[in-house]
Amino acid sequence: MKTFVSLAITSSLAMFASPWGVAQELAHGDGLVTLGGEVVDSACGLELVSVDQTIDMDPEPIGRFLRRARGGDQSFQLRLVNCTLSRTDPLRPGVTLPDWQHLRVTFDGPSDREGRSFAVLGGSQGVALNIQDSVGQLSIPGQPMTPHPLAEGDMTLHFTLHFVGNGLPIVAGAHRATVRFKLEYF
Repeated sequence: MKTFVSLAITSSLAMFASPWGVAQELAHGDGLVTLGGEVVDSACGLELVSVDQTIDMDPEPIGRFLRRARGGDQSFQLRLVNCTLSRTDPLRPGVTLPDWQHLRVTFDGPSDREGRSFAVLGGSQGVALNIQDSVGQLSIPGQPMTPHPLAEGDMTLHFTLHFVGNGLPIVAGAHRATVRFKLEYF
């Protein structure tokens, strides 16, 4: 089974300085230019290689999958850079707010196994995707994971992916999953 897992970022942070803004401007006779963005208050930046990741997992032989009752682990990281715990109040210059203390990650996407795992699409059948953090906590689609303490500077969050059975008969084939993640600072 060949697997492609895409992680696409949805950066929705705890403190918003302004809502989504969309401006449209006509280019001179050539069409439409659409600009969008969001101003957020964030404790850390996300390293560019972490924003969109494509993880090509090793093929998993059906026999080994059935013996182990799960697939092999594939690691991935989210690298946070330039973390600063102190913050100022954007509405009151010179006034500070309480320091950032924690970071919470939420993975979201189509679910399987009654909402306990992420669904995979493609030619294979009988498998679902689990995401686990470095202390063994499984991510439930759409539910925030246990908060991590924040530290100044750079931090790396470590996760693993693995497949589990979803109760359907196993059918070999290629599959893929798309999972979004959200980082919340508080």
